[in-house]
Amino acid sequence: MTAALPPAGWYRDPSGARAQRYFDGSEWTEHYAATLSAEQRSEILEEAISNHYPWARVESRSATQAVLFLGGGVSAAAHVVCALLTVVTCGLFGIIWLIVAATSPERRAYVAVDSFGNVTFN
Repeated sequence: MTAALPPAGWYRDPSGARAQRYFDGSEWTEHYAATLSAEQRSEILEEAISNHYPWARVESRSATQAVLFLGGGVSAAAHVVCALLTVVTCGLFGIIWLIVAATSPERRAYVAVDSFGNVTFN
C-alpha cells in the first residue's frame, strides 16, 4: 500500500534547499516562492505579536524574531511587601516568601518569521 500524496500547495523544497517549491499534487514543479524582505517579515512579526500576545512585554526584538515576557514570577512591589512582612513577623513570613518566589516561574515566548512569512511560536 502506498502513502497518499499531499495536496497541491507550497512546501519546503525536498532537495534540501532553503526555499519553498510548488507541488501540484502529483509531482514537484519548477516554481519557487519568492522570499520576503526584512520589512515585510517585520510587519508579519508585529501582526503575529499583537494577535497572539497583545498583553506581553517585548524583551528583545529584531526584524524577524522577538522574545516576549508573558508574566509570572514575583513583582518588585511584592518583594518589598514580603520583606516588610518578614521583618514584622520576625522572619516567619520569610518561609512563605521563599515558597512563593520558588514556585512562580517567569514565562517567555519566542516568535520568529522565516523568509517565506511562516510564523513560529515557541
